[in-house]
Amino acid sequence: MLKYIIFILISIAVISCSSDEPPLPGDNDIVYVCTSGTAKTYHTFRDCGSIKQCSAEVLEVSRKKARENERIICMNCKNRENNNKPKDTLK
Repeated sequence: MLKYIIFILISIAVISCSSDEPPLPGDNDIVYVCTSGTAKTYHTFRDCGSIKQCSAEVLEVSRKKARENERIICMNCKNRENNNKPKDTLK
């Protein structure tokens, strides 16, 4: 009986952790990652000043893949994206 309960609990945990989440907007966008062992970010602009400092290989991957590898967006790229968005003029 205990084995049956453990099996059910493990099954529930596996199902709840599955990656059947709907894709987020921009998940398929290409981003840039430095393969250095200390790099923790991804870049949305190939000409970002931070990615230019990478002394290792720079890879093009999907934003989803970068997030799956626990990368976060570079703050320089994030600020640049926000500055390029149209402003809401209706107030």
